[in-house]
Amino acid sequence: MADSSGVANGKQQLVEMRSRIVEAAAPLLESEGKRASVEDIAKAAGLSVPVAHQFLKKPADIMLLIMENLQQMFLDGLGQNMDEGLDAEHKLTVAIRQYYAVVDSQAPKVVLVYRGSRTLDAAGRKRIMQLEMEAVDTFRAILDEGVASGVFKKTDTDLVAYNITVMGHLWALKAWHFKRRQMNLEDFIVSQIENVLAMVKS
Repeated sequence: MADSSGVANGKQQLVEMRSRIVEAAAPLLESEGKRASVEDIAKAAGLSVPVAHQFLKKPADIMLLIMENLQQMFLDGLGQNMDEGLDAEHKLTVAIRQYYAVVDSQAPKVVLVYRGSRTLDAAGRKRIMQLEMEAVDTFRAILDEGVASGVFKKTDTDLVAYNITVMGHLWALKAWHFKRRQMNLEDFIVSQIENVLAMVKS
């Protein structure tokens, strides 16, 4: 019989190593750009080059790790904060809050992915799009639930879900604008939730 605790520990170690690589690589790529190598990233993360190569074949692959981490943080947060007894409107509010909080906490990495995803090959770009759509699908499922229950009016839930994710990215991409308006994260979240509910409420 397999040792489940050993498997769990192994998975946790992989998660921790991936997180170390992401945290080390993001600022390095931001400052060094294409000059950064996997060897540089391994050194910054305090890992051996062979271990780093398990996660990265080339520096551009860090974009995928960042996106995977962002999505996992979003889903983990939902798992901790989402009560299945909530109606669709409250679920949507919780999901928006969680997604935008992740974007805020990881803003430099969000900007890095937007700037650097063009350096990925075709397979990498496809994976980035898949990860982005996983977030969109989470919002769409909540919206569809609301439409089915009559909480939300019939609407293009895919478009609304995509709007929600893109509006979240704006908090990182256009930080200068919100800073000029003296708008903090809570102001932004409340305003965007109001905008979304105005679009979808029956």
